[in-house]
Formats: sequence, structure tokens, C-alpha cells
Amino acid sequence: RGYREYSELSKAAFVAVAASDYGVHGRPTNASRISAMTGLTRKEVSRIRARIQDGDAAVTERATPLKEVIEAWRCNDEFHDDDGQPAALPLSGERGSFRSLIRQFAGDIPEGAMRKELQRIGAAELIDDRLHLSPQQQDDEQGELQMAEQLRAGPYPLLAVLAHNEQAYRGSQAWPLETIGQKSIRKSDISRVRKLVAVRLRAATTTIADLLDAYATLHVGEGTDEPMVSVSAGVYYSEGLPLKDE
Repeated sequence: RGYREYSELSKAAFVAVAASDYGVHGRPTNASRISAMTGLTRKEVSRIRARIQDGDAAVTERATPLKEVIEAWRCNDEFHDDDGQPAALPLSGERGSFRSLIRQFAGDIPEGAMRKELQRIGAAELIDDRLHLSPQQQDDEQGELQMAEQLRAGPYPLLAVLAHNEQAYRGSQAWPLETIGQKSIRKSDISRVRKLVAVRLRAATTTIADLLDAYATLHVGEGTDEPMVSVSAGVYYSEGLPLKDE
């Protein structure tokens, strides 16, 4: 995933929080106010709110140029062989070439840069001056579904927490968010630290999951009409991010 997908997630998180948290007299916030709060246009706000209402807030739709190139290679007849499969493309030529593919679907990204990136991620292989689409790239629907689920479970809820806590709420109405400052650790210790952190994160998330499960089933069978609120929690670990100045 690239910047576009995470940008879309950020927009959805801020719009969702603004719509639910800042309404008047219990009504959802209108598009004009959300636009003023988030800096998005009203048209963009309306588009994102429609996706939220359809349950697609965490499903990113905007493809990166890299993905658009691969998709066009897979689906556009100009870049197929006689059997209707993605062809091995010559690097140059007016039609049916890698140059034509890039000109149509890669925006302003140069041919060389796109070719190197396709090769770097294993999406394509250069053989005898022809670029071949790697077999694993020809059927990645399951991978896309898994990535969408990871986005729903990870970045989107975290962005929603940041958006919620950014504006006004302090004290009891702030959503819990705990972070640990960056630490400088020797490279030779990283593998061990990663494993130890993984064990402790699993223990922490198991405890939180048990708590949420208990409350999710607390009133089962009581027949109440009280509205339900979706709740999620998670923890993370990262490496290699730039350290802040001491």
C-alpha cells in the first residue's frame, strides 16, 4: 500500500469522528462544518460519508500508479497475447509495449523508474528485452482482501483515535492511547527484542480481548433496544523510524 491509501484512511477517520462527535442536539455534523474542521471540500466529505454509511470506510479505493499499471497489464487487451493472457512486453513501441502501458497508466512516472520498481517488488521480470508479468501478480485478489482486513484492524482505528483526541476531549471522554517513546537499541539485539515484544503484545491483547468479550456478552438475551457501539483496541511495534532529536 502507498500514500494514497493511507491518505484515504486518514480522511475517512477524521470525517467519521467529526460527523459523530460534533453534531448539534444529537444530529450528525453537516458537511459544511466537517469541511471547515478537516480542510476537505464538501464534495469530498460527502463522498467519504457515503462510504462510511456503506461500511466501506476502511476499504481504500484509490490505486497507486504501480497497481494501476499491473491492473491494466492484466485486464487491457492491448497488453495481452493471442491467448488473452498478459503478454511479455517489448520495452518500446507505439502499442502493446511497456512504454505504451506507462504512458497510459503511470501518470508522470518515468518508464525506467516504474520498470525498476516492478522488478524490485517481484511483479515483473526482464528477459531478452521483454518485460514479463510475474505469475503471482496475476491473481492477487486474496492478498488484497487480507490487506483490506489489516487496514480495518490496524491503521484505521488508530487514525480514528488520533482524530477523536485531537480536537476537544480530555479526561474521561478521551479514547485511551498509550505509546512508548523511541529507544535506541543495538542492531545485534533487535531480533531478540522483537521476539520478546511479540510475546508481551500477545499477552496484552489477549487480556484486552477477554475484557471486551466479557462486555460483549454481558447483556445477551436481555432484549434491550439500547444502541450498540463498536469497540476495538490494538498494540503495535515498529523498527527503523527516524529518532527524534535528543
